[in-house]
Amino acid sequence: MQTRNVAVCDKLGRRLKTYPITIPSREDGPRDADFAREALERAKVDRLVPEGELGSLTVKVPQKMMLWR
Repeated sequence: MQTRNVAVCDKLGRRLKTYPITIPSREDGPRDADFAREALERAKVDRLVPEGELGSLTVKVPQKMMLWR
C-alpha cells in the first residue's frame, strides 16, 4: 500500500482540500492517475463544488519520496 496526500484544487489552482489517498500496491506500482482519480471521487462525494463544476477541478499529486542509500 502506498499513501500520498493529494490536493484537490479549483480552476484557479487554489487548494480546496487535501486527501490522504492510499492505493494498493501493484506489480508496477500505483500511478499518479490512480491517486488523482480517487481524490476526485472523494471531492465529488464531499461536494466540494457544485456538480456542474466537477470537471474544472485539478489535482496535485506529490512525487513518491525516494530514499537514497
